[in-house]
Amino acid sequence: MPVKIFMMPMDHEYINLLKSSLEKNNVEVKLLKPFHYAAIINILALIFYRFRGYRLAHIHWLYIFPCSFVMKLFYILCKSLKITIIWEMHNIVSHSATMQDYKISKWFYENVDAIIYHSQDDIQRAKSELQTNVDKLHIVVPHGNFNNSYENNISKIDARKALDIDVKSRVVLCFGAIRKNRGYEYLIEAIKTLNNTVALIVGKIQDKDVYYILQQYAKINNNIKLIAKTKWIPDHDIQYFFNACDVVVLPYTDITTSGVIPLSYAFSKPVITTAIGGIKDIVNSDVGILVPPCDSIELRNAIENIFRLDIETMGKNAYVYSQEAFNWDKNSQKINIFYESLLEN
Repeated sequence: MPVKIFMMPMDHEYINLLKSSLEKNNVEVKLLKPFHYAAIINILALIFYRFRGYRLAHIHWLYIFPCSFVMKLFYILCKSLKITIIWEMHNIVSHSATMQDYKISKWFYENVDAIIYHSQDDIQRAKSELQTNVDKLHIVVPHGNFNNSYENNISKIDARKALDIDVKSRVVLCFGAIRKNRGYEYLIEAIKTLNNTVALIVGKIQDKDVYYILQQYAKINNNIKLIAKTKWIPDHDIQYFFNACDVVVLPYTDITTSGVIPLSYAFSKPVITTAIGGIKDIVNSDVGILVPPCDSIELRNAIENIFRLDIETMGKNAYVYSQEAFNWDKNSQKINIFYESLLEN
């Protein structure tokens, strides 16, 4: 009999890839919308499908709950229906977290049945940040790859022409939601004395204060190109930014895991990023350079050094490494075994 699970949210590439891979391993997956949009429908779905054999709820991000009351209502409903709850901890707390966010994450952590971590480092870090001594039943599964998930047929020259970037420039890309933990200030400081180097900063605006500061820097610095959107970057546009760059630079000041790193590898791009969180597990000298957080001097040195290396070979290494190390079939097999063990217990 196949394992049957609920998974939330839907409409995310990571979710789609995991669902597809699990289904190849004979797991039946029902995707549910965040409770903001479908609270009543979700409650009815939990009840309806529970009596059709669905006994596991796999939660990815806590933003699916509009408030702690809804989260606790969901928990109570699952317990009353004997549904096991698993949290795949992409983030320990939400980005730009408030004290309330820490309380919510701590409550959820302490009450769910099991955790899926993306790195060994996250196990103790979660307990430390959430100030809890509770140990959870868990497994560690790396973030899956995005190889071949997005269009990738435009050349570097055409991508740069479309973005109005000099084809002779050295281009470093900082991609992802525009918010405080990205460490933009260290990237800006690092490149301001680098010749012929452009920082291409792209993402959805999530922190308006950070965006306004970036906007001011971009106005007075020709080597900063800012492309900020009020909505997520459309999938078909992603290839323009990654194919326009030489290297992806992600100077995170705080992070649990990064989906941008496997996305960079999918476009055969090496990365320069900070040695924090689970990032230390997924970046090595064959595919990039790790630097200390909040250190613009070391970041500048890394940018200079990587352009002395064989970037094309590093990019090819990154793609192959991602295909092997972040393999969806391996991940889904491990998760399925975990599902089965939870159901047996």
